[in-house]
Formats: sequence, C-alpha cells, structure tokens
Amino acid sequence: MKRIVTFILYIVFCFALVGCNHEERIKAPKEIQAEISQAEHLERIPFTVEERQGEEYEYKSIKEVVRSDEIETVVEIIENAEWEENIKVDMAFPPEYRFSLGSINYAIWVTPNRDRLEIIAEGQAKYIKLPIKDSEILYKIINGKEL
Repeated sequence: MKRIVTFILYIVFCFALVGCNHEERIKAPKEIQAEISQAEHLERIPFTVEERQGEEYEYKSIKEVVRSDEIETVVEIIENAEWEENIKVDMAFPPEYRFSLGSINYAIWVTPNRDRLEIIAEGQAKYIKLPIKDSEILYKIINGKEL
C-alpha cells in the first residue's frame, strides 16, 4: 500500500514539475503589429482611382492604373511610408481621391498648400502625410497631373 501511495505522489510531483517548467510568452503589442505588418503585403494588381465630385461623397472613376511600373511604385510608396498607427483622424472634407489595393481602401487628401498628400488606410486606424517627393510621384500616377 505504501508503494502505491509513493508511486502516486511521485507521478503527481512529476506532473507539477513539468507544469511549472512550461513558460508561456506573452507578446507585446509592437511584436504583434510587426507580425501583422510583415504578413500584409499589398497585391500588385490594377486598380481604379476615383475623384470626389463636389462637396459630398459622390465619386467618379478618373483613371485605371494598369501599368506594372506604376502599380509597383504606388505599392512601394504605401508599404514604405512611415504610418502613424492607432490614430483616429477626422478630416473636414471627404477624401479628394480614393482607391483600393487588395482589401485595403485608401482615402487621399491634398494639403491646403497643394504640395503633399495625406492618406488614411480606411478601417486600419493608419494615417500618413507623405513627403513632398512621394506626394508628387503618387499624385502624377493617380491623377495624371502635376501636384
């Protein structure tokens, strides 16, 4: 009888020892975001650019971006941008332009000085005011005109 009790206590001790050695690593929010960012690569497929008509949410298709070099440039600008994340931006007017890359919709505003573009990745709480050079390149691609 003593052997059975000793054997059961030994088994319980082994389970407790193994259970105590199991570490669970909890990821910090930045680590999670890094994993998400690495997994989110934009599709390099043609897309349609829409322009706002008037002051309301009425949009008209103005350009189909189909050239692979232009698509690649747009994707690189968006992927390499230093986005402000977890931010809620409330703009005074609806976006002047919009387009979708994959499942992400991008809303674009031209700054009052007409030298830079501001972009929101809708539904992702991400915002960027692009540098002047990137703004000029992106504007030329989506609108066909100089900024």
